[in-house]
Amino acid sequence: MTQQKKHSLVLEALKNPTMMRDLDVGQWNALLLQGQLLKLSGRLACDAEASGIWDELPPKAQQVLTNARVSVAAQQRKIMWEVNRIRRALVGFDGKVILVKGGGYIAGGLTCAQGRHSVDIDILVARKNIDLVEDYLLKAGYESQILNEYDQHYYRDWAHELPPLTHPDRMVEVDVHHNILQLTNKLSPQIDLMIEAAVPQEDNIFVLAPADMLLHSIVHQFVDGTLKGSLRNLLEQHEMITEFGQSSGFWADFMDRAEQLGLRRPVFYCLRYCQHFFGTSIPQEVLAISAVAGPGPLTLKMMDMAVINSMVPYGEGRSRVLDYLATNGLYLRSHWLRMPPMMLFSHLTRKSLRRLKRA
Repeated sequence: MTQQKKHSLVLEALKNPTMMRDLDVGQWNALLLQGQLLKLSGRLACDAEASGIWDELPPKAQQVLTNARVSVAAQQRKIMWEVNRIRRALVGFDGKVILVKGGGYIAGGLTCAQGRHSVDIDILVARKNIDLVEDYLLKAGYESQILNEYDQHYYRDWAHELPPLTHPDRMVEVDVHHNILQLTNKLSPQIDLMIEAAVPQEDNIFVLAPADMLLHSIVHQFVDGTLKGSLRNLLEQHEMITEFGQSSGFWADFMDRAEQLGLRRPVFYCLRYCQHFFGTSIPQEVLAISAVAGPGPLTLKMMDMAVINSMVPYGEGRSRVLDYLATNGLYLRSHWLRMPPMMLFSHLTRKSLRRLKRA
């Protein structure tokens, strides 16, 4: 794989937290800026404490990292309180309500939740129940944040979720999903299998099973998300692999599930870039199976260039031209996967015209 010229300080600190005690003032300024931009400041604070170097850090760095840690803790308490409110709002609903993304990591007590920046909450319900769940939440005081008629149509007919909801007393965005990819996406999976395997928490609140939780994170990053500056997401996958991989049978379950849901290509990318950035420990037989689903040499070379130049977009020795091409190439790729060509053209044209009117 093509090697990145110079990794950013934040990546080096995540891989080896003890290096933070040897930084000079200029390096600290760069690290703290990168941590803030990549939403990893809280994680750096947790790592500094866990590695036993906290007392060796400069007082100003301790102050910034303490603020980040306190802010993250407050965010996570707010998220879990919103889960409590959602559970209360859905009293009488007998279907599964599955916490996904950050809410699921926090509720499940996963390592990747430590120091995690979380500002909204995502829940997954069966598509047949989506209107009923929305009705429960609206009656409990939640309000839709999308009023535009076209956007309402986009969410309800094409997307994998309702328009975002918030309660005016708390203003935490709640995204109610019925799939992990929108319906028009070429890789949209058979979500009922994930719902069926979900793990109970409290009342009708569930989290995804380990293999499905990792797959959702992978899909969110490598299929439907923005790869620029998404090191945090890859770190979560690295840590889920490390944590879940200790359980007997995880890898067989995970690879079988990826095959079952038609998600082997994004899994290939996850394993490849986890190893590249974090040196993640992955069984050789898993890598061999995964490689079969990889793209051809030219596509892989282009993906390596794009991902390596956009995953950690901050650091020395970077080419602005390559960064620009990587970021925009991956943006176009995500939209190409998301919709058929004519629908995509119509959607992007409408969005562009709307932006021009506001300018």
